[in-house]
Amino acid sequence: MKAAALALFVASIWGITPILEKLSLVKASPFTVMTVRFVFTATFVVVISLVTGKYRDIGTIDGKTLLWTCLAGLLGGIVGLFIYFVALKQDLTTRIVPITATFPLFTALYAFIFLHESLSIQRIMGIVLIVLGLILVNWNSVSGPVE
Repeated sequence: MKAAALALFVASIWGITPILEKLSLVKASPFTVMTVRFVFTATFVVVISLVTGKYRDIGTIDGKTLLWTCLAGLLGGIVGLFIYFVALKQDLTTRIVPITATFPLFTALYAFIFLHESLSIQRIMGIVLIVLGLILVNWNSVSGPVE
Protein backbone atom coordinates (compact mmCIF):
# COMPACT_ATOMS: atom_id res chain seq x y z
CA MET A 1 0.00 0.00 0.00
CA LYS A 2 1.11 3.51 -0.63
CA ALA A 3 1.81 5.74 2.35
CA ALA A 4 -1.18 8.01 1.64
CA ALA A 5 -3.56 5.02 1.58
CA LEU A 6 -2.07 3.78 4.85
CA ALA A 7 -2.48 7.24 6.39
CA LEU A 8 -6.11 7.35 5.26
CA PHE A 9 -6.68 3.91 6.79
CA VAL A 10 -5.15 5.14 10.06
CA ALA A 11 -7.42 8.20 9.95
CA SER A 12 -10.45 5.93 9.64
CA ILE A 13 -9.29 3.88 12.62
CA TRP A 14 -8.63 7.03 14.63
CA GLY A 15 -12.03 8.30 13.55
CA ILE A 16 -13.88 5.39 15.18
CA THR A 17 -11.69 5.33 18.29
CA PRO A 18 -13.30 8.39 19.99
CA ILE A 19 -16.72 6.76 19.51
CA LEU A 20 -15.52 3.62 21.29
CA GLU A 21 -13.88 5.76 23.99
CA LYS A 22 -17.06 7.79 24.51
CA LEU A 23 -19.08 4.57 24.85
CA SER A 24 -16.56 3.21 27.36
CA LEU A 25 -16.81 6.40 29.43
CA VAL A 26 -20.59 6.12 29.89
CA LYS A 27 -20.32 3.82 32.92
CA ALA A 28 -16.65 4.13 33.83
CA SER A 29 -14.35 6.91 35.01
CA PRO A 30 -11.67 8.35 32.73
CA PHE A 31 -8.94 6.85 34.92
CA THR A 32 -10.52 3.39 34.83
CA VAL A 33 -10.93 3.49 31.05
CA MET A 34 -7.36 4.70 30.65
CA THR A 35 -6.05 1.95 32.94
CA VAL A 36 -7.91 -0.81 31.11
CA ARG A 37 -6.78 0.58 27.75
CA PHE A 38 -3.14 0.72 28.81
CA VAL A 39 -3.14 -2.75 30.40
CA PHE A 40 -4.74 -4.27 27.29
CA THR A 41 -2.45 -2.38 24.91
CA ALA A 42 0.70 -3.08 26.92
CA THR A 43 -0.12 -6.79 27.14
CA PHE A 44 -0.73 -6.93 23.40
CA VAL A 45 2.52 -5.08 22.59
CA VAL A 46 4.57 -7.23 25.01
CA VAL A 47 3.23 -10.45 23.46
CA ILE A 48 4.02 -9.23 19.94
CA SER A 49 7.46 -8.08 21.09
CA LEU A 50 8.19 -11.49 22.60
CA VAL A 51 6.87 -13.46 19.64
CA THR A 52 8.79 -11.39 17.07
CA GLY A 53 11.95 -11.01 19.17
CA LYS A 54 11.73 -7.22 18.95
CA TYR A 55 12.12 -6.97 22.74
CA ARG A 56 15.89 -7.25 22.14
CA ASP A 57 15.85 -3.80 20.50
CA ILE A 58 14.94 -2.19 23.83
CA GLY A 59 18.45 -2.84 25.14
CA THR A 60 19.96 -0.82 22.29
CA ILE A 61 18.13 2.41 23.17
CA ASP A 62 20.47 5.11 24.48
CA GLY A 63 19.61 7.20 27.54
CA LYS A 64 18.56 10.32 25.65
CA THR A 65 16.21 8.34 23.38
CA LEU A 66 14.76 6.61 26.44
CA LEU A 67 14.21 9.97 28.14
CA TRP A 68 12.42 11.46 25.10
CA THR A 69 10.31 8.33 24.68
CA CYS A 70 9.28 8.24 28.34
CA LEU A 71 8.55 11.98 28.37
CA ALA A 72 6.37 11.61 25.25
CA GLY A 73 4.55 8.71 26.91
CA LEU A 74 4.03 10.67 30.10
CA LEU A 75 2.76 13.84 28.40
CA GLY A 76 0.82 12.37 25.49
CA GLY A 77 -0.04 8.96 26.77
CA ILE A 78 -0.88 9.63 30.39
CA VAL A 79 -1.49 13.33 31.10
CA GLY A 80 -2.95 14.20 27.69
CA LEU A 81 -5.07 11.07 27.39
CA PHE A 82 -6.48 11.46 30.89
CA ILE A 83 -7.45 15.10 30.31
CA TYR A 84 -8.91 14.14 26.92
CA PHE A 85 -11.04 11.40 28.52
CA VAL A 86 -12.27 13.84 31.18
CA ALA A 87 -13.28 16.33 28.45
CA LEU A 88 -14.84 13.57 26.34
CA LYS A 89 -16.90 12.36 29.29
CA GLN A 90 -18.15 15.90 29.98
CA ASP A 91 -19.05 17.12 26.50
CA LEU A 92 -20.02 16.12 22.98
CA THR A 93 -17.62 13.96 21.00
CA THR A 94 -18.23 16.14 17.95
CA ARG A 95 -17.02 19.15 19.92
CA ILE A 96 -14.07 17.67 21.82
CA VAL A 97 -12.43 15.69 19.01
CA PRO A 98 -12.09 18.64 16.59
CA ILE A 99 -10.55 20.74 19.35
CA THR A 100 -7.98 18.05 20.13
CA ALA A 101 -7.38 17.62 16.40
CA THR A 102 -5.75 21.07 16.39
CA PHE A 103 -2.58 19.49 17.72
CA PRO A 104 -0.72 20.13 14.41
CA LEU A 105 -1.00 23.83 15.23
CA PHE A 106 0.90 23.27 18.47
CA THR A 107 3.31 20.84 16.82
CA ALA A 108 4.26 23.45 14.22
CA LEU A 109 4.79 26.10 16.88
CA TYR A 110 6.78 23.80 19.16
CA ALA A 111 8.86 22.53 16.21
CA PHE A 112 9.64 26.13 15.33
CA ILE A 113 10.66 26.98 18.91
CA PHE A 114 12.47 23.80 19.99
CA LEU A 115 13.66 22.21 16.73
CA HIS A 116 14.16 25.44 14.80
CA GLU A 117 12.07 24.13 11.92
CA SER A 118 10.95 26.74 9.45
CA LEU A 119 7.39 27.99 9.22
CA SER A 120 6.70 28.41 5.52
CA ILE A 121 3.79 30.39 4.15
CA GLN A 122 2.00 27.11 3.44
CA ARG A 123 2.41 25.97 7.06
CA ILE A 124 1.25 29.31 8.41
CA MET A 125 -1.78 29.17 6.10
CA GLY A 126 -2.46 25.64 7.30
CA ILE A 127 -2.33 26.79 10.91
CA VAL A 128 -4.76 29.60 10.13
CA LEU A 129 -7.08 27.08 8.46
CA ILE A 130 -6.91 24.83 11.55
CA VAL A 131 -7.94 27.72 13.77
CA LEU A 132 -10.70 28.77 11.35
CA GLY A 133 -11.92 25.17 11.19
CA LEU A 134 -12.09 25.01 14.97
CA ILE A 135 -14.08 28.25 15.05
CA LEU A 136 -16.48 26.92 12.38
CA VAL A 137 -16.99 23.59 14.12
CA ASN A 138 -17.81 25.31 17.40
CA TRP A 139 -19.71 28.31 15.94
CA ASN A 140 -22.79 29.03 18.05
CA SER A 141 -22.08 25.98 20.18
CA VAL A 142 -24.07 25.81 23.33
CA SER A 143 -22.90 23.27 25.82
CA GLY A 144 -25.44 20.55 25.47
CA PRO A 145 -26.10 17.31 27.29
CA VAL A 146 -23.54 14.59 27.14
CA GLU A 147 -24.21 12.16 24.29
